[in-house]
Amino acid sequence: MTNIIETDVLVIGEGSAGQVAALAASEAGADVVLLFNGQASSTAISTGFLTYAAHDGFPQEEVFDAMSDVTGKGLCDTALLRRLVDEAPAEMGAIIEKYGIPVDRAPRGYRVRRSTGMRGKDILDETYGSDGAEDMTGLMMEFSSTHGTALFSQLRKAVKSSNVRRIKGSALSLHREGPSVWADVDSSPVKIAARAVILATGGMQGVYEFTDTPQNLLGDGQSMALEAGAELVDMEFIQFYPLAVNEEGAPAIFLYPDYPSTAKLVNSDGEDLILKHMGPGQSALAALHNWDFLSFIIQSEIIEGREVFIDFRETQDAEWAPDSLTATFLSKHVPDYRERPVRISPSSHYTIGGVRVDTDGQTSIPGVYAVGEVAGGLHGANRHGGTALVEAMTYGAISGRHAATNLQPRSNMARSTDNPPPTRRAGKGALPAGLLAQVRQLTQKGLGPARSDALLAETLAQIRTLQGEIAGLGWDDLDGFTEVQRLARVARLAEAMCLAMRRRQESRGTHMRSDFPEETGEWQRKQAVRLNGAGLEIHDIALGDQPVAATL
Repeated sequence: MTNIIETDVLVIGEGSAGQVAALAASEAGADVVLLFNGQASSTAISTGFLTYAAHDGFPQEEVFDAMSDVTGKGLCDTALLRRLVDEAPAEMGAIIEKYGIPVDRAPRGYRVRRSTGMRGKDILDETYGSDGAEDMTGLMMEFSSTHGTALFSQLRKAVKSSNVRRIKGSALSLHREGPSVWADVDSSPVKIAARAVILATGGMQGVYEFTDTPQNLLGDGQSMALEAGAELVDMEFIQFYPLAVNEEGAPAIFLYPDYPSTAKLVNSDGEDLILKHMGPGQSALAALHNWDFLSFIIQSEIIEGREVFIDFRETQDAEWAPDSLTATFLSKHVPDYRERPVRISPSSHYTIGGVRVDTDGQTSIPGVYAVGEVAGGLHGANRHGGTALVEAMTYGAISGRHAATNLQPRSNMARSTDNPPPTRRAGKGALPAGLLAQVRQLTQKGLGPARSDALLAETLAQIRTLQGEIAGLGWDDLDGFTEVQRLARVARLAEAMCLAMRRRQESRGTHMRSDFPEETGEWQRKQAVRLNGAGLEIHDIALGDQPVAATL
């Protein structure tokens, strides 16, 4: 007999978006289940910058213009952005005070601080106790200033002391006619019948081979929503950090621009890349803050078969700040960084696109919401620095309250399919792990920060070939089904991204095309992807259009 768990609100994911949503729904009077898989979230290793109109001297219109025009390049969903800018000060103030988030005032918003004096991993070990610490990433930034661990820890304490029921497991599928899911709990299928579901599963940076975020971020929430009938928006926009260390034995952590101006960016042929791509008299590497263009330069070299390095050999001791984050990190993980060039690559850093939602976080599926990095549309062509956690927590609070006070009728829970995931299917015995690595290699090269029609066409063909192999895989148990399903979903997300990237014939924000290097007014529009039968289709969305939340 199938195990069934009933609740008012099911929250899937335990980063800052999920935890705040669960707390908000519970405080609004709903019975809440938080489904977590025990793996790393981006919140726990984030830098803890909170950019919003937090105090006098940083007005809301300045935030709006910076996000909409400077970084979003005119493609932000203005309704989503306006609500974030207008309501973040009150929402964030309440969250910081209510849950005891330690913060320091900064010129632009706030910065979470580590008040315990402990290393990040120690905080997480203490916080998790016996229910998941062993599954967390070991790269908890003990060597730098990351304070997302303190934020995560405080929210986790609040959840544990609330009425929220925590269940460790993985969501497998989302029903298209109402808020209900199948989940893998202790390797057994469990149906969680809810009256609202909030997806807070994070981004999909793990679709790439090289990321400075947890590799388990494979777009599970995006895929479940897509399969259930929701649309994905802005899938061509992925934020990369250009200078991530890519040395064997060192974590893929990006280097802050606090290194001396005498540092150089060079390729394996010894060429100075700033001089090569920008000409003489241009800014030094340390002063070049256009991450998109810098990522494009580096990726272009890699596509052509050359390695790229940051060279500190000409820097002098007096040029290094005593509290340099770059020096602190490299001293620990690449101790000879002043004696040889350090290999770097662009790393996938933030998922800008995602599930299309309205200003309450609702998708087009009745009773289903998406918050945080799993949701798309707000940021447009790029994300403004320090806004990720603010968006996650602000919309987490908004969606949690809205879900709790707009529950679907309990009778609708019965519409959830009674057919559990198939635990056995005949097929080839290929190892999914090997195929996942192949998909990641394809995306790293073909869907990275430097794109062209020829490269995208080649990548799309290779993705579809792999999809054919994946379709022939079999499995013998629920865990096998989960692995093959995730592999197929990653390949489909890669296909969706490729289609959107190829169709947008311009360069804008994080989307850089060598064959279409200019931004054009013709492409002042958004793209959405949806499933039509077994295949993907893509269409335009006029700016300002809002999805209509479905009703039963």
